[in-house]
Amino acid sequence: MKKIISIVLVLGWGLTAEVANAVIANQPPIADAGLSRYAAADPVELDGTGSYDPDSSGLLSYAWCQIAGPGLAIADADTTTPTISGFFQTDEIQECEFELVASDGELTSPPDTVRITIVPDFGVSSLVLDNPPFDADKPTIIYFGGGDCVSGLAVDGWSPFTLAWLSRANVIYFPNGYTPDTGGGGRTYYKYGDMIIAYLSAVAPDYRQPIQTVGWSTGGQPAIDVGIHLNLMYADARYAINRVTFFDALRYCRGHYRQSISTFRNSSVDGEQCWADAYVSATSGGEGFAAGPSFQENVLNVGFPDATGGWYQRHILASGWYADSLALAEINHFNHGVVAGAYWSVVGPGKNLQLASTPGTQTYRFQWYGDASSGYMDLQNEADHPGRLPEPVTLAA
Repeated sequence: MKKIISIVLVLGWGLTAEVANAVIANQPPIADAGLSRYAAADPVELDGTGSYDPDSSGLLSYAWCQIAGPGLAIADADTTTPTISGFFQTDEIQECEFELVASDGELTSPPDTVRITIVPDFGVSSLVLDNPPFDADKPTIIYFGGGDCVSGLAVDGWSPFTLAWLSRANVIYFPNGYTPDTGGGGRTYYKYGDMIIAYLSAVAPDYRQPIQTVGWSTGGQPAIDVGIHLNLMYADARYAINRVTFFDALRYCRGHYRQSISTFRNSSVDGEQCWADAYVSATSGGEGFAAGPSFQENVLNVGFPDATGGWYQRHILASGWYADSLALAEINHFNHGVVAGAYWSVVGPGKNLQLASTPGTQTYRFQWYGDASSGYMDLQNEADHPGRLPEPVTLAA
């Protein structure tokens, strides 16, 4: 099909000349099958709305088909947004591929493809978004509560993240608790990474915000395992974890966390540095709540004075302080590079900082002097731990 266009040229002095029968050849459409997706059991809607016709010669028609992977059902295969269903999870990752071709009635586009990854079977999804609906323009915090050193306990909707946090981040937690992938020693919690990536893919296919996992007590294990699993198994910058935060992650639950922290720090996706910070409540009293990650190099460590009360009051001090850190100016005071809490989280000014790493040396060790609501942060021992955080810089045009 050719287009015949009459072009009128204005030559000046009121004169015109017509160049007739200029011939422009029809151009084929461009198909865009959208971004790759992750699926569990729920249907997935693909997105071909980025397809277009360079010369706008008419309405486009669409044709989707599956070209690889276990057979799935395609509904509305002649639209820009077909629905894919019939997923069956196994113990392994499964890859499916779909092809989109667009037509203007005469010419068809080159095919474009999109991948759907079916994540391994994780059972029934137990994650809950604390502040629906999900906002793709906000960062995400994923919180794992405490437990018995193996399984997480049901927290009945409680997390340390207050309304101030909920207004700045999507907060995901697990009110029904959590369990290891398998029994016995060497336990991991990778299935919660599969659960999370399937969820995030459904609500934010083009997510561009940072994601932080947080674990209190027993929850330190799934918090860092989710980061390791998402970064190494899927290596997708949209859903990579670059910050893991520990609240009194128990030493006797997973030794010193040395191997987990090392693996996580080496799991960078697209050059985004991975980092961990550990908040250590009172370690005296004989209950064994000395926090393992606090003794590791390449971790930002923050200690607190011994709290009064029983073991539980001491054990929750770090998480309560962290929750309040978003609103209290004294906690957010930069103090020449000695600062932590919300300032260093995915909602704070330090969310994109890249810190120096000194293998074999515990560089960053801070101490909070005060109580949960008032005090100041300083170096615990500058001679042994001199590390300070770089100050964020605001660029102006």
